Amino acid sequence: MNLTSLELAKDRARIFKNYLQMEIDAKANINKLAFLDRGIEKSPYQQEIKNYPDYLKQKPDGLKVISYIPGPNNPLKLTPFPSLGELPQINSQALNFLHADIKEACVCIGSFVDGKIQAQWLGKNALTNAEQWSATKIIALLNIVSQLNSKYPDCDIDNCVVRDGNGQKHDYYFYDVAKDMINYASNIGSSNSLAAMFKRFDTRIGLEQWLKSATGNNDLIFRGDYGENPYLTNPKIFDLTKKQVLLSAAVNSTKQKNSVSAYDLTRLISMLGWHFHIEQRSRMKASQWNSLESIVRAMGHDSARYVDVAIKTLGMEGLITSPVIISKLGYGLSAIRGTLETVYVALVRFVDERPKAAGKPAKLRTLAMSLRAEKAVGSSSNVDRLAIELDARFCAEVTEILRRLFAEEF
Repeated sequence: MNLTSLELAKDRARIFKNYLQMEIDAKANINKLAFLDRGIEKSPYQQEIKNYPDYLKQKPDGLKVISYIPGPNNPLKLTPFPSLGELPQINSQALNFLHADIKEACVCIGSFVDGKIQAQWLGKNALTNAEQWSATKIIALLNIVSQLNSKYPDCDIDNCVVRDGNGQKHDYYFYDVAKDMINYASNIGSSNSLAAMFKRFDTRIGLEQWLKSATGNNDLIFRGDYGENPYLTNPKIFDLTKKQVLLSAAVNSTKQKNSVSAYDLTRLISMLGWHFHIEQRSRMKASQWNSLESIVRAMGHDSARYVDVAIKTLGMEGLITSPVIISKLGYGLSAIRGTLETVYVALVRFVDERPKAAGKPAKLRTLAMSLRAEKAVGSSSNVDRLAIELDARFCAEVTEILRRLFAEEF
């Protein structure tokens, strides 16, 4: 019998070994990893990014495309998407298969029921707050859209530039700055300095409160920066069509740390990607799609390409259509904890065309996930080896999550 790539991928030890070899072949090291730093340029999905907003609007028509619905004996239950500020029921045993290096994870699988997304929430220490490194950079972007659309519902952020209130630096389109922050290209500024600047549009407490009111996790702390000064200390968001400043920098305050959960990140990215298919009560406050879709496209440019590699490894590259992969990486060496840490938040959706071969409708599959992994560095001199092992392991675990999505094993 000829086993398919999808069936072969059940051998996780082999998958990990293959990925480790890819790291070695790429001469990867702590500063340039094979999957985390792969970059959008090599991605087969680069040309699809412009289509992501349209794909995310589509829903199964029930004839040519249907949604995956778990069977009656499935221990995981579909529930309506929670209202703003309401914590969902998270099955805390459902991700026990993940490797011990994955310390926290939250996966939310979406299925369409009567045209709306219902969800299965799975977790592994999903509500444990931790430093999520640069993965939290998306929070300020979403908060800016929420603020802008609260005051100007008709504002399309694609018409807005980030302007230096001190008149020292050039205007740049909001989208270009967001993309530069996400893809680490440093065309405008470093990712950390741009992220610190985006956090300037709300007070630290205000931003933290906005996040809590969205996810319902009242124990999170979100008052930190990213180790660099803001690219602009006095940024403004200026609308070129309205010819007016829509948002200015807030009063600065003492910074503390960022400590949020895998659930918080999964919740936010699912609210972004599934905006069209959740009830108004569940949507990000005031946010309109014509501005949110700008963030979707920016997040298509993440340099971490774990999902690309997983889809290829599973032999599914030519069997899916209308793909969306939006994500944000986080990565760091914690001197305090003596650990090397990787974080990844992503939302994927695509149409699985395989059932058509048997004369059945194609299936729409979508999930949001957030994972944080760490390895103790100790006094290790071989930190490059640990880094490539962690990157290969991370990619193997993302592959296993997607394998289960394709095989309907959740």
